[in-house]
Amino acid sequence: MPVDAIERVYIKELDRYANQLIDEIREFLKTPLEKEVVSGSVEIFPDEYGDGHLSIGLYLEAELSRHIAFVDDVKDLPLIDVDSYADEESIPDLFVDLAQQWFAECWWKAGGWDLNLPVKLYGHDGFGSGKVTALTSAT
Repeated sequence: MPVDAIERVYIKELDRYANQLIDEIREFLKTPLEKEVVSGSVEIFPDEYGDGHLSIGLYLEAELSRHIAFVDDVKDLPLIDVDSYADEESIPDLFVDLAQQWFAECWWKAGGWDLNLPVKLYGHDGFGSGKVTALTSAT
């Protein structure tokens, strides 16, 4: 399957979970944060083996950091033989970039831009293009 077809299929599959993710983000945004929380970071973890799993974690930085998982039940994305694409493109990097764009759009639709806390979004351990996305207007 061509890489652009994989991209289209993956985006379509992610979109099935957009409403769920937006609801989860809205619930998070309603919850008051501890005064000690100074920033947040959201990491997209790669599906390195093409197993069809998506993992996204929000880390709130404070004296005692806290982790919040989003869309924890997304484990049915298309299975991809990532090794067969090794010469063309890194499929895990592509998945991270697509999930990063998808998560940012859902975050903003949920009203996250106005959260009074700096929150950045990026791929875990350098996966993806390396792009860091500001999810809030706070600096």
